[in-house]
Amino acid sequence: MKTKKLLVVVAHPDDEVFGPGGSIAKYSSLGVEIHLLCATHGESGQSVKNNQKEYKSGKTIHLIREKELLKSAEILGIKKVEFLDFIDGYLSNAIYHKLAGKIIRKIKSFKPQVIMTMDRSGISGHLDHIAVSLVTTYSYLKTAEAQKLYYLCLPKAWYDERKLDYFIYFPEGVDDDKITTRIQFPDFWEIKKKAMKAHKSQIKDVRNLLQSFENWPKIDNYILQYHRRAKVEIPENDLFSGI
Repeated sequence: MKTKKLLVVVAHPDDEVFGPGGSIAKYSSLGVEIHLLCATHGESGQSVKNNQKEYKSGKTIHLIREKELLKSAEILGIKKVEFLDFIDGYLSNAIYHKLAGKIIRKIKSFKPQVIMTMDRSGISGHLDHIAVSLVTTYSYLKTAEAQKLYYLCLPKAWYDERKLDYFIYFPEGVDDDKITTRIQFPDFWEIKKKAMKAHKSQIKDVRNLLQSFENWPKIDNYILQYHRRAKVEIPENDLFSGI
């Protein structure tokens, strides 16, 4: 039987678990081979003190965040992590095609059936997230290996006005009728939490997000943006359905 493969493409260390961590842990437990592309090393991450250890910004924060991502990936069951070596906060149109080239090469070599990234709003409105979403979409369309492209999204009903100014504008979320696929992960909630806490340098964000996640259903919501060579029936409860 052909191994199921999932490629996850994100902008920063912590995006892998703050976003689809529950789904990743679930599919890893089912034997899916999961690889992660992270566009940056998180150079712009906040500096904090945690457990009396100073996480300093500047030259060392990216090394700290790399290690945190690798620890989170190990907890979630991600088989391989690759950093694409772009700079946090600078995924501008000047490098779109360089970023696309690296993603395209990975798609052709790994040959995943499913690719996952954030929706076109970047969920939080972060411009790096938006760039990765658009470039991953382009990369899917320029290759033939993957059968499905999913966007992780936030339901409008889960919108929190306190996050309005989180970056510049926090998008209002997605209407329920736009959501095609829901992956339930209650059995993997504790794993997601453990992986989130691996990002110690981002502990402020971890604590704030945990407050929201504790109150939300343990479900990851997706939009099936594109598919080919797959028998699709909407709504779905499996990223690999129809393949």
